[in-house]
Amino acid sequence: MKKTFLLSLILLFQVSIFAAHTPLSDEPLMYEFKKGFLSSVTKNVVKQGLKLSKKGKDEEEIYEDTPRKKELLVDLRNPSYRNGILVTHEGGVIQNEDIRIQAETIQYINKTEDGKVIHKIEAEKNLMVQYKNRIYVGEELEYDFIKGTGTIYNGKTYAAPWYIGGDVIHLKSDGSYKVKNVYITTCENNNAAWDIHAHRVKVIKRDLLSASHVRFRLFKIPAFWLPSFNINLKKFFAAPIFRYKVNWDKASGVRGSIRYQLYSWRDFAFFGRLDYRVKLGWGGAIETEYYPDHERIKFETKNYLASDIIPNVPKKKHRYRVQGLYTYESESKKTTADITWDKYSDINMPNDFKTDDFEIDTAKRTEMFLRHEEKNILSLLHSRVRVNTFDTIKQDLPTLFLTSRPLVIPRAKVFFQNDIKLSYLDYAYSHDLALHLPDLHGWRCEIAPTFYRPIHFGKIYLNPFLQAKGIFYGHTPQEKPIFLGTLHYQCIAFTKLIKNFKRYTHTILPYFGVEGWARPTKSIDEHFIYSIEDGFRQINMVKLGVKNQLYSLRKKRAIPSFVADLYANAFLPDYEIKNVIPKMYLDLEWNLLNAFIHSRNAYNFARERIDYSNLRLGVTISEDAAFAFEFRHRSRFDWRKANHENFIVDVARDDEALADSPLSDRRNTFLTHVFFRLTPFWSCHFETHNGWNRSGEPPYTEFKIDLYTTVSTSWRIKLSYQHTQRGDRVSADYYLLKI
Repeated sequence: MKKTFLLSLILLFQVSIFAAHTPLSDEPLMYEFKKGFLSSVTKNVVKQGLKLSKKGKDEEEIYEDTPRKKELLVDLRNPSYRNGILVTHEGGVIQNEDIRIQAETIQYINKTEDGKVIHKIEAEKNLMVQYKNRIYVGEELEYDFIKGTGTIYNGKTYAAPWYIGGDVIHLKSDGSYKVKNVYITTCENNNAAWDIHAHRVKVIKRDLLSASHVRFRLFKIPAFWLPSFNINLKKFFAAPIFRYKVNWDKASGVRGSIRYQLYSWRDFAFFGRLDYRVKLGWGGAIETEYYPDHERIKFETKNYLASDIIPNVPKKKHRYRVQGLYTYESESKKTTADITWDKYSDINMPNDFKTDDFEIDTAKRTEMFLRHEEKNILSLLHSRVRVNTFDTIKQDLPTLFLTSRPLVIPRAKVFFQNDIKLSYLDYAYSHDLALHLPDLHGWRCEIAPTFYRPIHFGKIYLNPFLQAKGIFYGHTPQEKPIFLGTLHYQCIAFTKLIKNFKRYTHTILPYFGVEGWARPTKSIDEHFIYSIEDGFRQINMVKLGVKNQLYSLRKKRAIPSFVADLYANAFLPDYEIKNVIPKMYLDLEWNLLNAFIHSRNAYNFARERIDYSNLRLGVTISEDAAFAFEFRHRSRFDWRKANHENFIVDVARDDEALADSPLSDRRNTFLTHVFFRLTPFWSCHFETHNGWNRSGEPPYTEFKIDLYTTVSTSWRIKLSYQHTQRGDRVSADYYLLKI
């Protein structure tokens, strides 16, 4: 025991002389601390002893204390040690799980003075600090390991795409930081073209920034001032936050527009926009966004007010648009809600003031969808109301839909499902039509039990389907309630033939189907037609077709490389349809890795003409060039229907009567969209819209050219020229990119 103690004293004396008068090593020296550096070498030797290992020129000393939560690694080049202080002027790294410090000059202090433990670091020159997963650079650092706080002088950090710098950055133990005399910019250079300058900034939870006494500066010149400014750095770029736009058109002359994201905090963002038209005056908008991290809620509003002249009304009026969107999904995903609203001053407002950053996907509707799902039932609640008196719509006040989970009838193995729909409907006409058309409103109750069962015989598959439908109308043209009943049947049979070749797999799917509606108990004239769901007539139809598909074996993809679907519908003798097979259809698809061709075609045998033909071609030449072309043809006898597979109107009305109605819209249209990169920094988008052969209208040509370039890291310039039937427009757009 005495020998061990004597040996320790001898080693202590030798090490003390060595540390005080000579560098520890010519190579970088690594210190490993299990619970921090000891305040003195003596304490280390007395408690646990000193371990020295020498391997030629490389020396490594390991000081150990009792285990602590955080491990500290010190790697310094040619350091000197004196009085509990390690110093190097040749560079080094000090790090633990919270912080990593790299600098040219480092002074590491770990000692006890007057009974007080001092454990800190001072570093400067080529300084880089990684603290709580954020990078900082600056001129000088002071950091206290005991308190877990520090100060960076003339520092800067990066929160994509922001560079945040200031005279002093105070690092907090929770990872947040405060900055004094701060500037915020997206420019990488020290002399930024623009920045946000503030007296004081605080950043919490890494991305929530709060600033006071804020000045927005362009080329160091203050543009405007705000008392405070709050943003969420992470979500600040959900939309372009700064946008300057100037355009010219014949109607309003020169127009200037400025759009700012004024406030962003946590999940909420607030925008302001100001417009000025030389001929028409001022306009402005207030916009809000709410996007929580869990992504189960989405909330947007855009509200615009301007002075303008309505066509054919020479007096200037205030015009406005108020629109919004709200979506919700419960944590269990059983309940969802979708609500939209869109109120505007006149029917031309959405098109007259249409801009790329001022559209919410409301489809100009004010409506609500609520959906709730349980194990055995699914319920939907829909309401749509008219908020614009110049609109003509079917109001749902509201509609409740219930559907049961399919049940299996045991022995027959038949699936049963029941749908119930309860509505109060009010067909609201525009104020110009309301005086001349009948008032359509009343209760509508529908029940639809359905039976179906998949059957197969070898390689032949059948899908029979039978549905009974009963509808109660509370209000009818006869001013009395009625009940309507009908049957809907369908059966589709198909098989699949497969042949493998060297490069392709060829599949043939021949199919045959019958579908029909029984004669309803009430005719169309005995009840109101609120929508296509109220149009019932006896119909018996047979569908026959064959689909060919080619799948590439060399480039395996989920979709076929080539598809050809040829089919026709045959109607059993009907008075209104002149031919048993009135039309033949051919749908083609050719899908390649860098190109596609899609074609939809129909030939009318009764009128001996092409009923419609739509052709789309898209090619990606390289990352610098791509183009798409589309041609659309529609004859006078192809009806504008939301569902082209519903033929009730075809059998209910003569085609000459339909051709003289708004359902007929003969036209030819040719669309192009070309993209090419002029230089690494400039790109061009060119779009055209040509139309002709429309009844009572002259041919027209419209086109648009957009030039894009990125400047100063995150700023984009867009130059546009647009020619339309309404006139020409030239615009320049300068905005901060989305990230």
